[in-house]
Amino acid sequence: MNEPEENIAEVRRALSAGIAEAGGGNRQLLRLTDEELAVIDPVAPGDGIASSPHLFSLTEAERELAIATALRSLVSRELIEIGNIEELEDLMRVQESAQGGGDTGQRTPVDISMADEAVLVLNLRRSAERVLAGDATTSGGTAHIYVYIHSADLFLVERVTSGGMHLFTATNSIEDAAELVQAMIDPFGMADKDGPAKKLDPHALDRENVGPPLQRVIDNALVVGRLFVLSDSHGMLVMTYATEREVWTVTVDEPHSPQGIVAKSVSTRSLGRKVRKLLRLPHC
Repeated sequence: MNEPEENIAEVRRALSAGIAEAGGGNRQLLRLTDEELAVIDPVAPGDGIASSPHLFSLTEAERELAIATALRSLVSRELIEIGNIEELEDLMRVQESAQGGGDTGQRTPVDISMADEAVLVLNLRRSAERVLAGDATTSGGTAHIYVYIHSADLFLVERVTSGGMHLFTATNSIEDAAELVQAMIDPFGMADKDGPAKKLDPHALDRENVGPPLQRVIDNALVVGRLFVLSDSHGMLVMTYATEREVWTVTVDEPHSPQGIVAKSVSTRSLGRKVRKLLRLPHC
């Protein structure tokens, strides 16, 4: 369901103002599984922005069953309403009785309406000016985060667990959005102090050429993260390596940057500053 642009703009203003009136901070909007999201916002594999790690690990038959189950879950949670459910049930009975349950070839489109909170999340997902994407890989799998940047005072944050749970949060503060990103790439809060910057040769990035300090961090990293802005081919790429003692970043400001590729250990403040830089709109 796509809203007219003027309606979306008004929704953004109202949401940002509502968060501000409530004292700021984060507003939890919705939790959806991969398959529930596939029901209300279907996309072909590989076509969407956000990862669906659980759903796309299934076979096609398993996906169809999971999505059918998710449809029932959404109805029971009152996130969707099926307007022609009696017509669909009649069709299912006809098909079950025809030739031992064979397909009669009859089809009835499903008339689905969504709850306001689901419509809000989908519209905010689709209408962002920029999207910061990130992931964090541990021994337990890979989690993802997407920050849909609408303005300097409205961000939709979508966190995706390795098991395929999507957690949607709205905030009107770049600092709060950055904290959610930092919590994923530095979950143990080990970013402690800033170290000296080390320039890396872009033509010699193999482990043997990056130097002992970075070698040690890479070898002992408990969380390996990435942050970048989608559709910004000239933007900054940040790799993060979090150990049980420290956090390092490896940053490419832009392709062919005169600063080259820079590696350094970072404090919490420096890491936050780097994340906020990625979250700022170019004209802000």
